[in-house]
Amino acid sequence: MSEPTARFSLRLKLGLLAAALALVPLPAVGLFVLDRAEGALEEEIGEAQLAIADDVGASLESQLTRVEDGLDVVGRMLMSERLDEDTAVQAAMHAVEGVEALDHVAIYDGEGALVDVVRESGASPPRLPDTLPVDLRTRAGEAGVAIGSAQPGDVAARLTVVVPMRSAPTAPPNAFAASSVSLEPLQSYVTRVADRRLRHDSGAILVLDASGHAVADSNGMEGEPVRDVSDHPLVEGLEPGQLTAMFSRQSTYPRGETTLGTIASVPSRGWAVVVEVPTRVALAKIATLRTGVWIATAVVALLALLAGLLVARSITRPIATLVGLAERLGRRELGATVDVRTSDELSTLGAALSRASLDLEASEARIREEEAIRADLGRYLPGEIVDRVVAREQDMHLGGSRRRITVLFADVVNFTPLTERSEPEQVVAILNDLFTILTEIVFRHGGTVDKFIGDCVMALWNAPEEQPDHAARALAAAEDMVRWLETGNETWKAKYGVTVQLAIGVHTGDAVVGNVGSETRMAYTAIGDVVNVAARLEAIARPQQILVTRETRDEVGDEFDLIDRGERQLAGKGEPVHLFEVRG
Repeated sequence: MSEPTARFSLRLKLGLLAAALALVPLPAVGLFVLDRAEGALEEEIGEAQLAIADDVGASLESQLTRVEDGLDVVGRMLMSERLDEDTAVQAAMHAVEGVEALDHVAIYDGEGALVDVVRESGASPPRLPDTLPVDLRTRAGEAGVAIGSAQPGDVAARLTVVVPMRSAPTAPPNAFAASSVSLEPLQSYVTRVADRRLRHDSGAILVLDASGHAVADSNGMEGEPVRDVSDHPLVEGLEPGQLTAMFSRQSTYPRGETTLGTIASVPSRGWAVVVEVPTRVALAKIATLRTGVWIATAVVALLALLAGLLVARSITRPIATLVGLAERLGRRELGATVDVRTSDELSTLGAALSRASLDLEASEARIREEEAIRADLGRYLPGEIVDRVVAREQDMHLGGSRRRITVLFADVVNFTPLTERSEPEQVVAILNDLFTILTEIVFRHGGTVDKFIGDCVMALWNAPEEQPDHAARALAAAEDMVRWLETGNETWKAKYGVTVQLAIGVHTGDAVVGNVGSETRMAYTAIGDVVNVAARLEAIARPQQILVTRETRDEVGDEFDLIDRGERQLAGKGEPVHLFEVRG
């Protein structure tokens, strides 16, 4: 592969990168800040609008409460049994004159017919209905007060407020006191609040009754004391019932102007107050801030380009030294070091690369040593145990745990005559070849080589790792051992003039598996009758015969072709053992 050539200087690249790093994130950060500032400002505006709406709602509530209290007082005066008729009427007139928002009270009988009107001196009440509507009487009787829909008045909307008159607190209404209350004080209050708190002519405050009609407007009702505002952008599409919730949203007028508005309910009355401000006025500060962000972005980008070029010049000098060290490490010249003295991160990088080079050299030496140790341990211990010991996962304390295992003994038949006919070196070579292959077969089937006893090998399954099919693994390994001898004997026959045959015994049962020995020298093995039985089977097996017990046969089921050999008395066993032979 050809060596790459530098077509653009690193100094230029770093300068452009610095400018790019300033140009890319700075607008993003600016936009993020603007967005957060705009959101915070909108939230602040919403809270201010909600406060205004609460004040207007409180004024409405106060006016209606005074009217209701006045009507209740008039009703109590007229229904009082302790006052004569003239005194009661005079007291009622005093009560009417004492309530600013109340200039008259109409008295209706229990059937809703107009009986009389109590009014302030010289006051001219509006035309009152001759009969009080049934729904107002019903609601007043049930809730203690009823308010009718807003109706147009001479200068402002009017509300019919009705309270029941009772002879006793729990008695049904005997009559009703009602008044057509002008909302002119509410209209005046809304206008004053808008002038004082919105601080501009383009904002607006609307008061909506329970049916969603405007009954007060800070910009004036324009000759419509009660106005349908269903096409107002802020409330358009909302049902009257939705006006009981509080929420803010942005709306757009047909002429294209957008506003930030808040709708807040007057819960006790089912009314709502709308406060809105044009977006261009509310967010004027954001527009100014946006201009400042773009100017700052341009200035910072220019400064970043200049700074990048200056820094790049100081960076490029020691880089060649670092590149040289990297090339040497690439050629595995471990242990090489450099001395970069720039008093910045490059100096730290040079020191780190030098330490890494030395650490790699030491690490490779440790790896080679560990590989040698692992290989040496593998000669004495099963591979799984070696891995667990190296990983510090193997329990190295004396003792073990009880578990069900399958044990295999494989012994060279007629080993003594073989040693008598052959030189010791040949016997050792044959056994080494044999045990090497038998070990590989055991490992291939997931078993653990427990020990070599002279010309015999002992292996076990289901330890140290759990193996649900441990018996099947052991029989498969036994079959492979017998089959392999056919090839191995050809080699030994040609090389040493001898052949080898195995007798194999396999048994399944419970044993204690773990570390046995002393604190200074121990062996991983299995202790239990299962080991003794497997050894006895190997002792009575014929050459190239695999004997297994009923326990092993029950574990493997019909997976292997087994011949029933009946019961057999084994040395050291009180009861006969049922044997099976693996068909060759």
